[in-house]
Amino acid sequence: MRHFLKLAVTLLLAATLYAQAGKSADITKPVLPPGAPSVELVEAYFQRAYGYDPNLKVNVAAIQASSSPELFEVVTIFATPEGQQVVRWYVTHDLKFVIAGELRPFGADPYATDRAELAAKAFGATRGPVNAKVLIVEFADLECPSCREAQTIMQKLYADFPDARFIFQNYPLTSLHPWATRAASYVDCIARQNPEQGFGFIDGVYGHQREIESIVRRTGDDGKVKVDDAEVTGRMKHYTEVAGADVAKTQLCADSTETAERIKRSVEVGRALGVSGTPTLYVNGRLIGNPGALPYEALKAIVQFEVEKATAAK
Repeated sequence: MRHFLKLAVTLLLAATLYAQAGKSADITKPVLPPGAPSVELVEAYFQRAYGYDPNLKVNVAAIQASSSPELFEVVTIFATPEGQQVVRWYVTHDLKFVIAGELRPFGADPYATDRAELAAKAFGATRGPVNAKVLIVEFADLECPSCREAQTIMQKLYADFPDARFIFQNYPLTSLHPWATRAASYVDCIARQNPEQGFGFIDGVYGHQREIESIVRRTGDDGKVKVDDAEVTGRMKHYTEVAGADVAKTQLCADSTETAERIKRSVEVGRALGVSGTPTLYVNGRLIGNPGALPYEALKAIVQFEVEKATAAK
């Protein structure tokens, strides 16, 4: 019992820290579903509710349908001098009430729907047996600093759960990370040729992410920082070669319309599940969020628990 309470407190603290740190959000112009509150109405609400704090800025990242047919989902970014936090709000269809927090699935097996969705539609770089009892899917962006930091945690999971199936699902946040989509196209192409080389490419880019940033960004004559596309391609080709993949074949594939469509479809898989930032981890359909925000032993305990549940069910 003492161990259970300690783990519960650890998970609660980790969740709080995760909320405080936030995760990279893809800030795009909201596309409103029919009947949804307008951006102006949402902004007016937050101004009335939180306008007393001059240090707090609320940005509306998305207004969309939620997993519940009775609610609209509003994704916001609360920014203060200490950092930013992604917060989800749910507005009733009559636009009279708002709920703050996360909608969580309910039932004896609350993760079954998302587990089936991921098993059917996740298609990124894969490692581990196809018939594994546990499927672990990470939605990630190769330009995302939080994803780079979480890579150490993912490496531990790979080592501790060799019988699990892992999928690296591309989720480039294009509005924040200008070369993320280019990197995603290389991952997709390399992994289709050789999954092991695909993960080697991922390791190479994450391991040199800061270096790549310093090389590909240039200050133009107008004083604005821009990304040099030729340098981005050069870096991607370099880490393709380091991973042992065919550079010419990979570049041809990365430039193709087919690959561009696959990256779009990969993002759509995440959006259908409600993913709005990276990294976002699912363990057999259970939403974890940022794996780097949890103490590793707590994350390991969750994965082991899902392994046991999956084993008992078969």
